[in-house]
Amino acid sequence: MKTYEKKYKRQKQYVTGIDGLRAIAVLMVFAYHLRLPFARGGLLGVTVFFVISGFLITRILVSELESTGTIDMKKFWIRRIRRLLPAVLAMEAVLIFVSAVFNRVLFTKACEDLLSVIFCYNNWRQIFNQISYFENAGVPSPLTHCWSLAIETQFYMIYPLLLIFIKKYKNWKKAASRVTALLAVVSMGVMWILFDPSKDPSRVYYGTDTRFFSLLFGAFLVFKTTGGRVRKVISPVTSRVIGGVAFAGLICMMARVDGYSSFLYRGGQGIASACTVLVIFSLLNGDSILNRLLSIRFLKWIGDRSYGIYLWHYPVIILLSKGQQTSWWVNIVEFLLVIIISDLSYRYIETPIRSGAIGRSIAVIRKRPGTRRERNRQLKTIRRSIRAGALTLAAALGVLLCVAFVPRENTLSNAGDMEKKAEKAQKLANQKAMRLNETIGQDAWQDSRKKLQSNEEILSNLNLLLIGDSIALGAIDQFYAEFPASISDTAVSRQTTAGVGVCNSYVSEKGWNGDGVIFALGANGLLHDSLEKMKGLIGEDKPLFVITVRAPYVNWEGTNNQKIYEFTEDVDNAYLIDWYTISEGHGEFFVEDGTHLSSEGIRAYVEGIKEAVLKVYSEQI
Repeated sequence: MKTYEKKYKRQKQYVTGIDGLRAIAVLMVFAYHLRLPFARGGLLGVTVFFVISGFLITRILVSELESTGTIDMKKFWIRRIRRLLPAVLAMEAVLIFVSAVFNRVLFTKACEDLLSVIFCYNNWRQIFNQISYFENAGVPSPLTHCWSLAIETQFYMIYPLLLIFIKKYKNWKKAASRVTALLAVVSMGVMWILFDPSKDPSRVYYGTDTRFFSLLFGAFLVFKTTGGRVRKVISPVTSRVIGGVAFAGLICMMARVDGYSSFLYRGGQGIASACTVLVIFSLLNGDSILNRLLSIRFLKWIGDRSYGIYLWHYPVIILLSKGQQTSWWVNIVEFLLVIIISDLSYRYIETPIRSGAIGRSIAVIRKRPGTRRERNRQLKTIRRSIRAGALTLAAALGVLLCVAFVPRENTLSNAGDMEKKAEKAQKLANQKAMRLNETIGQDAWQDSRKKLQSNEEILSNLNLLLIGDSIALGAIDQFYAEFPASISDTAVSRQTTAGVGVCNSYVSEKGWNGDGVIFALGANGLLHDSLEKMKGLIGEDKPLFVITVRAPYVNWEGTNNQKIYEFTEDVDNAYLIDWYTISEGHGEFFVEDGTHLSSEGIRAYVEGIKEAVLKVYSEQI
């Protein structure tokens, strides 16, 4: 085992540019969560992390298999726990204390995610948590980003066992290479198959089965290298050129590719993983311009602390700016604060524990001192250990007391009422749909419009179909008061692209032939081509009113609004209801989550709809 440890230490010094690649990845993830314009696809930094982790861990595992014929799983997992868990526990302790004092909503969400982070199933909690929309309303959990740590840990638990099994066979490296490649292809295929742009992509984004391929890409590269040297299948010059091109492509993807585009789930993540593999492959060829670039001191410093930066950046952003786009000076404060905290974590938590400081201290304390110098050293070690143990115990007790006794607060205090209201609203919409023949439809409106004089008469006789999510659901009573002959089909957590299916059910199945449609979706996912499909369903003669989005905690708010502005400007008989502009600077329009409507917001929301509708239909009289 000593031979293996020495060999691993030599290998560790081998790829000098990986720290720089890791640094760029974490900085792009940081910039993405700060919503900086040059990091639209910065979430691909996590994909880069996965590939690097798969490569480095598999090198360790293969080296141990070659040296000893097996893998000491107990020691392997202990090393992983020492590497990952102490910094996570420190981050969670600080987060619980700070949020308990300053933000009870974040405290509540952090408490709910606490165990899933510690026991490494946070990604599956994220998936199943989508069932309860109101747990995710408003500011996201400050531990949301820990899903990636869970996937890496699950890889560490599964993949070594697979290699131990394959080691029993002749030519095991070739077999392991093929099995790894096959599993990577299967994982990519599962991502492609399960992704549905009309549904919440969380299952695909957070799934272990759908994200394993990036780690497996990195593992596969190990089997194409031998003894720390790249197999000479291509010349060093060619590999450096390929690495440079792949690096440029990776940077372009992280800078330009929309983080919520279908492309990422249908090949984009695989391309980013492949580019990362090619960059690492190029770095293995030794000195090159790319290797020198990625080995500069600043990137090396950031790379060493990348784990701490990743752990701390998201809680700091959520606590200070609640994940919203903010001013440049706040971004600078957040960046500096994260760098300082992650450096402290690296110096006083990660490095000492990873290097075996706890074991060395125990050995010194247990050893019988033979000289005064050894006795003094033992006493100093005992005092340091007592201080560290007392601090750790105090932190643990503090966290437990906070979790047990600090009152919880939900983002939406009326979540239960909203759920009941959604059920009632759906029943009412179905009843109204069954009485379509009793309402004034398009033909009747055309015959009677000349007789209508007042705005009240116009609104009371219009048969509009409003398709919306929980935002519009909150305004349903006010909407029906103003539009009594219309239908409001709203549902909690309705995906943006689901509106087309709802509209089709009314047009094709329920025989709806009303006066127009109000599209009140966009807070729960990208629009994609929903507006074009919606207009095609209702026809050119019926107006389509589209409401812009005010959802400050989602990254697609700006993308969807830009799409709505362009669509309503370019398409005939499509009209804008600019809720984003109407609500600008009016915090009183919203409840705690900054998205759902207060009583004042409900009045302003429906008034915006009224003005847009009257502007269109009053011109027909």
